Amino acid sequence: MIKDFVTNDIVTAFLCVRKRDIKEYSGNNFISFEFGDASGRIAGVWWEPDRYALEELQEGEVVKVKGVISDYRGKPQLKVEKLRVAQDDEYLLEDILPRSRFSDEELRRRILALTERIENGYVKKLTESFWNDKKFMDEYMRAAAGKLWHHACVGGLAEHSANVADICLDMARRYLFLDQDLLIFGGLFHDMGKISQYAIKSFIDYSDEGRLIGHICWADHVIAKRAEEIDSFPPNLLMKIRHLILSHQGQLDYASPIVPQIPEAFILFYADEIDSKMGAIERIKEKSGPGWSEYVKLLDRFIYFG
Repeated sequence: MIKDFVTNDIVTAFLCVRKRDIKEYSGNNFISFEFGDASGRIAGVWWEPDRYALEELQEGEVVKVKGVISDYRGKPQLKVEKLRVAQDDEYLLEDILPRSRFSDEELRRRILALTERIENGYVKKLTESFWNDKKFMDEYMRAAAGKLWHHACVGGLAEHSANVADICLDMARRYLFLDQDLLIFGGLFHDMGKISQYAIKSFIDYSDEGRLIGHICWADHVIAKRAEEIDSFPPNLLMKIRHLILSHQGQLDYASPIVPQIPEAFILFYADEIDSKMGAIERIKEKSGPGWSEYVKLLDRFIYFG
């Protein structure tokens, strides 16, 4: 695994080709790579690539690669000696794609337990209509909540969504005027559009639909359409539910079409912020080890894990 690579090691590994750029040096072509597996990413270079790598190798393919780990500008780099496309029976997908530390069964139990706490019949019927849709449920359980930043793993969406719903309920115990049913629904479905936004193959990347429509608009459309199929679904209730989805990123410059304007939307926004930041910081901690992290551009600071 990439996390175990040490400078000067000769390694043979099954890795995903995340990026592949053909470049020229002294009149010859070479290839610059970014490889990945479930444990992380590493830069790579192949100074004397074969014809297949130059003409046919595609990003997203899993390859068997042999090479030497070197140090380049203070970071590890894999100098490729041999590379070929891996056969499906040569590797396990869980070694290539990171997965939630919670099993599928554990996450399903959490989600269904949260659903059982919903008291409003319309909200509960809307929620269960998603879980009773096997295709949707399977996609929801498989989806990632991020590309690289937080919960960027198979099962990441379900883990993050359950966490956010639980944080919302923690807040509801302190502010009794909050509608717990709205908070549970918002927690479980605020990021459901990530099903559409990210394509999960041998690594997590944006889909065409994700770039052109986005997860917020996609989720709002799907939820509104499904609510219409429930007889006499109250329009005012649906308006609040849609507002939760549309405002959950809190600010217009964070890609929310609208800012929070009901109490539950404020709670959902901050709960989402807490869990996404802690998910990202946990990943940085695992990568950095004790002491100071590298500079984290998205947080505009270093993080101390002393």
